[in-house]
Amino acid sequence: MDKKDRAILDELTKDSRQSWKEIGEKVFLTGQAVGQRVLTMQTCGIIERFTIDKKTDYLQFITIYMSSNQFSSFENTVKSYNQIIEFYKITGDGCYFIKSCFDKFELTLFLEKIEHYCRYKVSHQLKKLSPHNHAEKYTL
Repeated sequence: MDKKDRAILDELTKDSRQSWKEIGEKVFLTGQAVGQRVLTMQTCGIIERFTIDKKTDYLQFITIYMSSNQFSSFENTVKSYNQIIEFYKITGDGCYFIKSCFDKFELTLFLEKIEHYCRYKVSHQLKKLSPHNHAEKYTL
């Protein structure tokens, strides 16, 4: 990945709805060249997916501490909920980390569903402090 690729990623991070031509004008490439570089970054796994951030009224951060060895069953249960935004197997404090957007009632049902697999710690978002900056993500 070179400086041009990083510049393209920065532009996509600012506004992913820009056309390849618009991005090309900002990074001094043709629109076709930008499109080819984006495709290459997708193929290499640098760009995993294109997405949006949707505003949610509720946001939880759930650390999972497994108390059984039914990992596959637990993972499938968690993946079956549309309210799961991100789901990671982690090291350190806990076994899994879940970012979710359940309302209060749905959260209770979800926690009741997973409690036979694990213990958990739930933290709730109070407010978002700053916009996300993915620039570090693209550094190799």
